[in-house]
Amino acid sequence: MLGNQRLASPVGGSDAPVRLIAPAPTYIVLTLLVAGLLINSAIVLVALPRTAGALDYSLKLGDLYDLIAKNLYQGYGYRVEPGMGETMLREPGYPLLIAAVFKIRPYSDQAPRVACIVLAFGAALLLLLLTRQITGDRTIGLIAALLFLLYPATLVSEARAGNELSCIFTILASILALYRAVEKGCVWWYGLAGLLLGVGALVRGEVLLFPLIILAYLLYTAMGWEERGRTALRMVAFGTGVLVATSPWIIRNYLLVHKFVPTATLAGVAAQEGLYTCEYLSQYESFRLAQMGAGRERAEIARQLRLQFVGVQYYQFFYTPQEEVEFNRALLNRVSREYRGHPGVLVGCAAKNVLFNFWFLGKTPQATRMNVLVQLPLLALALGGLIVLYKRGLLRKAAIIVLYGLYILIMHAIIIAHARHSMLVVPFLAVPAAVLLARAWHGLRTNYPRAQPLEIGIRNY
Repeated sequence: MLGNQRLASPVGGSDAPVRLIAPAPTYIVLTLLVAGLLINSAIVLVALPRTAGALDYSLKLGDLYDLIAKNLYQGYGYRVEPGMGETMLREPGYPLLIAAVFKIRPYSDQAPRVACIVLAFGAALLLLLLTRQITGDRTIGLIAALLFLLYPATLVSEARAGNELSCIFTILASILALYRAVEKGCVWWYGLAGLLLGVGALVRGEVLLFPLIILAYLLYTAMGWEERGRTALRMVAFGTGVLVATSPWIIRNYLLVHKFVPTATLAGVAAQEGLYTCEYLSQYESFRLAQMGAGRERAEIARQLRLQFVGVQYYQFFYTPQEEVEFNRALLNRVSREYRGHPGVLVGCAAKNVLFNFWFLGKTPQATRMNVLVQLPLLALALGGLIVLYKRGLLRKAAIIVLYGLYILIMHAIIIAHARHSMLVVPFLAVPAAVLLARAWHGLRTNYPRAQPLEIGIRNY
């Protein structure tokens, strides 16, 4: 799928010149990026907060990050309520960042948004570099960066001050370092890529297993057993970097509950909610109400387990971390038994998640329709761009980002998926989408020439 021949480099490509689009001068690139940042900031800080009632998500910091961050800022420790035990409900990366932001502007809604705008702009710069790494074309990189920076889902994520932008920033940095590591065969680059991925896992735990996908791919594309041996040693450095970044959180959790907890204790909640909404969504007027129904079912399960907790409508908060772990495990076991006993349910739910929910499902029917209008064009552009890359012999250069997108999609297929989760793959869809837009522009100039298009070589990096 990722190429029609096995090359010496797993991210190799053609050196043949490709007629696409004239290279943009540096001052044009910088001017357009700054203009994109200004437009992005105006929409996030001014326009979107005034339309909170009409959009999918309330445009404010939430999802427990604000509660944990406020307790950190006030000196109560890593907990959701001062009188309750320390928690593992959320990975620490984003609450620590917001707590630091509160040190500058206490309890401000706008300050976390400003932090997200900075992260989004940084991610756009990294995306420009990554796209150039894949295509050898700075102008296509600029198109991808602007697509991401001005994409509606990016703007809403920033206005919500959610954790998506911090995860995207670190994952982009990790994958860019991984491309450099594969190109140079340098152990230190592999270690840096792993370290950055570990930081990303401290923001969103679902990325933690991605190194296994990379290991399998690099071993498959290696030429001979000697090269596979070197690849395995390099991936040890990659894995060591991940472990170094995540070890403080893992050690802290072990000291709390004497169990191995590498990410957060919300996997059970996600799995239970995914099963419940898959089975009962049609009985509710909206996905939001179905989520509330899943929360009430969780509260009943907690009562049956005789656990002391607070919260019925959605999250359940426990007085000790041990009870939190017990509840998470009970939910996972309950969902696992259901899927093992009824594999058809697993297949049906996974199909719904992959084909529709992950891309389009919103909190309300109106939000779902808006998601369809926004996401379908990007998906169509990305698919067309992948075809162009394949025809140009460059799809192997995009292999790592394709694998990452498929990995995130599959991870959510087996737990829960709705359109907000697809934000993690939006920047990687922007890369092939930018390729197709550049190709279309070249086609227009060829059919209606005003000046001779320039030839641009696709370089191997």
